Amino acid sequence: MSQPSRLVCELVDRRDEYCCVRCGRYLIGNPASRHHRKLRSQASRAEVHNPSNLILLCGTGTTGCHGWVHAHPAEACRYGWMVRSYREAWDIAVLSKKHGWIFLDDDGGWIHVEDEEDIEANERKALI
Repeated sequence: MSQPSRLVCELVDRRDEYCCVRCGRYLIGNPASRHHRKLRSQASRAEVHNPSNLILLCGTGTTGCHGWVHAHPAEACRYGWMVRSYREAWDIAVLSKKHGWIFLDDDGGWIHVEDEEDIEANERKALI
C-alpha cells in the first residue's frame, strides 16, 4: 500500500501544527497518525494522499481520536473528519480544535469558514 510523500507529510504536519485536529493534543512524542478523510479503499490514486484528504489525529486506527473516528463514522462525517466516497475532501469543511471550521487545500493550507451556511451544507452532505 502506498504512503504519502515526505513533502505531503510535512505539509500536513505543519498545517495541523503537530496537533490532533479533533482534540488538539500536541503530537510530538505521542502516538499519532495521518488519517485519510476519504478512506484509502474509497479514494482514487490521484486524491488518496492529497493534503486535503489527510489530517493528523492522535492514536492509531484503533486508539485515540483516530480510533474514535473509525468507530463513529456518521458523526465523524458530520465534522469532516471522514468524507463519503462520492464527495471531494477539499469540498468538505473540517472542525479543527485549534481553528474551528476550516476548508483544507492541497497546498498544505486552510481557509476559515466564514459563512454559517457552509457549515449547515457540510452537515447536510454528511447525511446524504
